[in-house]
Amino acid sequence: MRSLWTGMGALAIVASASQAQLIVANDQSGVGTIWHVDIGTGIATALYSSSTAEAKAWGMAYDPGSNTLYWNNGGSLYASPFSLGGLTPTLVATMSYNGGNVNFVGLGWRNGALVGTRNISTEGVYTINPVTGVATLNWAYSTTFDFGGLDVDATSGKLFGLSDSGGAGLYHIDDANQTISFVAPYPAGETDIDGLAVHNGIAYYVTDGPNTTQMNFYMYDISTGSLIGTLPSTFTGSGTFSAAAFVPTPGVIGLFGAAGLVATRRRR
Repeated sequence: MRSLWTGMGALAIVASASQAQLIVANDQSGVGTIWHVDIGTGIATALYSSSTAEAKAWGMAYDPGSNTLYWNNGGSLYASPFSLGGLTPTLVATMSYNGGNVNFVGLGWRNGALVGTRNISTEGVYTINPVTGVATLNWAYSTTFDFGGLDVDATSGKLFGLSDSGGAGLYHIDDANQTISFVAPYPAGETDIDGLAVHNGIAYYVTDGPNTTQMNFYMYDISTGSLIGTLPSTFTGSGTFSAAAFVPTPGVIGLFGAAGLVATRRRR
C-alpha cells in the first residue's frame, strides 16, 4: 500500500518509533477487519477479519502490562493477546452501568482499567472493569461535545478525545479536574472522525471510511496542534464508528511506562 507521509517532523517521528504499531478497525457492513498499520511505511496487514461483530470495533485500547488488545462493538467487550501473527478474539463481558447494559463509543487504557465515553444517555468519562465490564461514571461532561474517539497517551497519562461537535477537533480531557481543553482541529474538509490513538505526544486521527471518500488517517503533534503527516486509510466500506489503539515496539513498552510514571510524579 502507498505511504502518504508529509513533513520533516513526521520523518523524525518515524525514526524514533520504528516498528511501532497503529491498530485500527471500523464497523463497516459485510466483512470487517482489524488492521495493523506500520506508521513508518503506511503498509497495512490484516490481523483479524470476519463478517460478525467481533471484527467491527467501536472503541479500542491496549494494556501493555498484559499485552492485551481490547475493543468493543456496542456493549460487547472483546479481548485478545496482541500479536502481529493475528488476533484470537474472546468475548470478555457485556458492559453495564447501574445494573443496565450500555455501549461505549471510545476506549482507552489507564491505571489498570479501561476508560470509555458514551454519546447517548449520560455522556461522560467512565472507568470500566476489564474483567466484568462494569462501568463507573467519573464525570458527566457537557453534551455540547461528542467524544467518539478516545485514548490515553501512555507516556504522559493524559486522556484525549475527538469530538465532532462543540468545535470539531482534538481535546485534552481532564476528568479528575473536570476540564476540557482544545488542542487541534480536524483537517480541512473532515467533519466525522471517530477513531483516536495517542502516543508520545502524537495523535492519530482514524477516519470512519470508506477510503474512496476518506482516503487518509491523520497525525497531529499535540504540542503544536499541527498536522504532521498522513497514512492511507485501510477501510473499504463506510463505518458509523471507527477505533484505534497504539501498541509500542516490544522492548520499549517498559520505558514508555516509566516515562509516564515520572511525568505523574512531577505533576504531583
